[in-house]
Amino acid sequence: MGDPEAISKVAINLLSNAIKFTEQGRVQLALENGGDQWRIIVSDTGIGIPPHARDLIFEEFRQVDQTSRRQYGGTGLGLAIVNKLVRTMGGTVSFQSELGQGSTFTVTLPLQTQALLQPS
Repeated sequence: MGDPEAISKVAINLLSNAIKFTEQGRVQLALENGGDQWRIIVSDTGIGIPPHARDLIFEEFRQVDQTSRRQYGGTGLGLAIVNKLVRTMGGTVSFQSELGQGSTFTVTLPLQTQALLQPS
C-alpha cells in the first residue's frame, strides 16, 4: 500500500521539473502496473542533466546551475522530496538523461491494490 498523498506529491514534483526545464517539445506521464509494483514514468525533451551533476540532483538545495542569475528558478528541493517520499514507501527512483535531449525519471513502488469488499 502506498500513501496516495505522497504518490501525488511525487508525480507533481516530477512533472513540475519536466515542465520547467522543457521550453519546447513535450512532457509525458506514464503509469505502469507490473503486478505488485507500480511505475511512474515522467519523460521530457528538455535541457537534460549534464554528467557532472547526475550524482548531486537528489541532494537538498542542489541545482545544476548554482549561480544567482540562473535561468530556472526553484529551491532545489523537488527531487530531494521525491527521493525521500519514494524511499519511505520502499521504492526506488532512477533516471536517464542526455544533455540537450531530455530526461526520463522512473519511480518504482511496491504497491498492492485493495480488493473492494462486496457486502454479503
